[in-house]
Amino acid sequence: MKKHKVIALVALTLLISIAVNTGGATDNNCNKDNICNVVGTHYKCSTWSNEQYPVIDLFGEKNVPLLANHCNIWNAHVNKLARLILDSNATYTLKDGEKLDLGQGYALEVKQIDIDNEKVWLEFTRDGKYIADQNVSTTTDSNKTWNVTLDNVQGEKNNIVVMKVYVNQLFAGAVDNIVRIDGIWLIDYANARTLNIGDEIGGFTLQKIINGTNSTNLGSLIFKNAKKSPVSCNVVSASYKCSSWSNERYPVIDLFGEKNVPLLANNGSIWQSHVGKLARLMVDSNETYTLKNGEKVDFGNGYALKVRQIDIDSEKVWLEFTKDGQHIADKNLSVNTDDENKTWTVTLDNVQGENNIVVMKVHVKQLFVGVENCIVFIDGIWLIDYSNARTLNIGDEIGGLTLQQIINGTNSSNLGSLIFKNATESPVSCNVASTSYKCSSWSNERYPVIDLFGEKNVPLIADYDPIWKCHVDKLARLVLDSGDKFTLKDGSKLGLGQGYSIKARQVDVAGKKVWLEFDKNGKYVDDTILSTGENWTCYLDKIQGEDNVPVLKVHISNVYQRGNTSVVQIDGIWLIDYSNARTLKIGDKIGGFTLEKIVSGVNKSNMGSLVFGKISNS
Repeated sequence: MKKHKVIALVALTLLISIAVNTGGATDNNCNKDNICNVVGTHYKCSTWSNEQYPVIDLFGEKNVPLLANHCNIWNAHVNKLARLILDSNATYTLKDGEKLDLGQGYALEVKQIDIDNEKVWLEFTRDGKYIADQNVSTTTDSNKTWNVTLDNVQGEKNNIVVMKVYVNQLFAGAVDNIVRIDGIWLIDYANARTLNIGDEIGGFTLQKIINGTNSTNLGSLIFKNAKKSPVSCNVVSASYKCSSWSNERYPVIDLFGEKNVPLLANNGSIWQSHVGKLARLMVDSNETYTLKNGEKVDFGNGYALKVRQIDIDSEKVWLEFTKDGQHIADKNLSVNTDDENKTWTVTLDNVQGENNIVVMKVHVKQLFVGVENCIVFIDGIWLIDYSNARTLNIGDEIGGLTLQQIINGTNSSNLGSLIFKNATESPVSCNVASTSYKCSSWSNERYPVIDLFGEKNVPLIADYDPIWKCHVDKLARLVLDSGDKFTLKDGSKLGLGQGYSIKARQVDVAGKKVWLEFDKNGKYVDDTILSTGENWTCYLDKIQGEDNVPVLKVHISNVYQRGNTSVVQIDGIWLIDYSNARTLKIGDKIGGFTLEKIVSGVNKSNMGSLVFGKISNS
């Protein structure tokens, strides 16, 4: 069995909290010279209360500086960061063979529960591929924590702690054995990055990296305002990582640290890409995935690739591409021909108004007949986040800069560019807007939305309150507002993104009813029984101190029998990321701006706003 080294984490670690300029959130520790100092924080799991880990709030996103196991707190790599995915003390109960989706393609699977020996075999995977596994004993507290450490994370060869799991206890049920997990901590090590002097983030330039020297000086990052001259983000030609596509290239534009792909029609010249229409690059991989019939690879953000059928005799494999559990495209690929036919290029229409856009590429290497299973080897995957693609317009502000000019490509030497200038120094007002639900059954209802520098957020509002009474400063990101049709079989689950899901616990065709369950990270949140044509609004209390807050809406359009399968049809889903809601305060900094004023709504003509000022030069 393949093993990765798993070592107990003893070293205290640290928290970097970044807030540029004066004033800010209460947990920030930055001064007027834009110096971001290292401080310490505790894990949420009470069992690890004597340990700490590093976090840097990089313009609203929590990142963790890498720290080798057993090193002193001041030896952390201040400029080598991985995004914090999870720090949870929630309780998860899992049966033999069950898998817990942790987000961003990471998952934790219960391979086997051994009640007699008081052990559980856990496996950590990313995008369906094995990373590490461990037999965790529950006999003593010291054995109940699994610390996953990996080498070669951003060039660091020492053991970097990337995940922690605390197993509370095992339970032998009448039918199933169950493991209870009370603590999970995880960083996105696969997408870790190294910051260098001169890097620009959120309209600021990294000027100096100060390493820690002792327990009273844990290190710092020093930023200054980016130069005022125009910033050019150029489209470049990138090679696919899959060797079978080595003669092909695709366009990429680095938009302030995030790789984006300008939309390009299939067989179009690279310089004909739509420079102002961008989708985030999610996967460009030459890793080999081995999949059996029925298995799938999760890529994050709801995207997945499933093996529907492997036909050894005809040397074909039937693949299906899905988003949030819904069919997008499928293909029967032959592997007995040249490389060109072994590639499936998925193209879609109406992506930001453009047709025949390449959104995914898959290369099948070969098929294999095992003793028990047929296997397909996939050695190339490329994917963009087309469902969240966006069209940029002159005047749009990103990372504290304003889009000034869009230059289209003309030939292979000039692929196009986006020209930005420093954003205006005048205050920026983000107003609450009244928005219609996309589900036609809720067409007479509206909800509040505030566009916070390109990200849609929903101000928390209590049930039956007028829209202008929403809490302007208490925001949850909008995860889903869809009028699309979704079908769920009896017992099946629909992933909604960000770890949220709904499950058809039971479908009653005769009674035209369905029992639905709402979960977060596999943990029960709420449930209800609905008849055809009914709506379910899930209300929760204690969301940033507010009660009776609607967090999920579902509309049931039909319940029917399809062969031997009972099916429920859903044609409306609305969801906010309530578990990561936040309360903004005067002085908080977001994307190079400081919150200066919170204006509460007074009537339907004035629903409130957040007023931001540009962060001044240090």
